[in-house]
Amino acid sequence: MRAFDFSLMKNIPLGNEKRKAQFRSEFFNIFNHPMWSNPPSQVNVGTFGSIRSTLVNTTPRQIQLALKLFF
Repeated sequence: MRAFDFSLMKNIPLGNEKRKAQFRSEFFNIFNHPMWSNPPSQVNVGTFGSIRSTLVNTTPRQIQLALKLFF
């Protein structure tokens, strides 16, 4: 399974050509999919073939908003 990232940007002119504002919204792991760890590969274990945990360093959905000014 993969994490999908998404971003939106809107440029807003402020008077002359050089000055503008940019609104940005960025979504990391937008669908909030878990990243599953590998199942046990030993046949003699009672949990063989079953996935019971997620990977340690995965992040849940995160949303970041920003306003950037150019002048």
